Amino acid sequence: MKTVAIIAQKGGSGKSTIAVHLAAYAKSRKVRPALIDLDPQASTFDWNEGRTETDPVSPKLFCLRARENDLPKAIQQAKATGAQLLIIDTAPHSNRDAATAAKLADFVLIPCRPARFDLKALISTAEIARLSSTASAVVINQAPPVGGKAERAREVIQGQGINVLPPVLHRRTAFEDALTGCRAVHEYDPESKAAQEIAALFDCLRRGLKLTG
Repeated sequence: MKTVAIIAQKGGSGKSTIAVHLAAYAKSRKVRPALIDLDPQASTFDWNEGRTETDPVSPKLFCLRARENDLPKAIQQAKATGAQLLIIDTAPHSNRDAATAAKLADFVLIPCRPARFDLKALISTAEIARLSSTASAVVINQAPPVGGKAERAREVIQGQGINVLPPVLHRRTAFEDALTGCRAVHEYDPESKAAQEIAALFDCLRRGLKLTG
């Protein structure tokens, strides 16, 4: 089982949106997913609770709520289900949760919006990942669909010695519309640009983690 921890000290970075989309898309690609929600707001857990076991398009996934102290046990529970990809959604402004998740993961994914406050907050998140000695990279998220803000942000981040993944997730209404119905964009509108972006991110992670379905 490969484990991805999604961490960001800045609230609103899109951790939960990315977590549920990667898990749901993994399922569609015959990679058995599991989710652990460490965020007290429990957005990931609540989204999954809105799904049903028998839905052929949007089936319920294995998802646990946990606290930082419970994380090793929760990871073992996920592994016992036969999960191949575990995604841990962490809370913002929580160094301890993020640090523990990062240390226990195979890869740390750091969502960052191409905005001033987010870029400034990225330094502390990247430091948590660095101290964990776990491989990590940023994914630029909620970028404007037009203009060059994403590429300018990429240059700034890479200039600080932080890895940035090639795929970019843009600000698209399909993400919000899909989440409202407890779906992922590839389930809601499989031909959408949003679905294509999630597919590109998943494929990037799959290659890096050497995941096989």
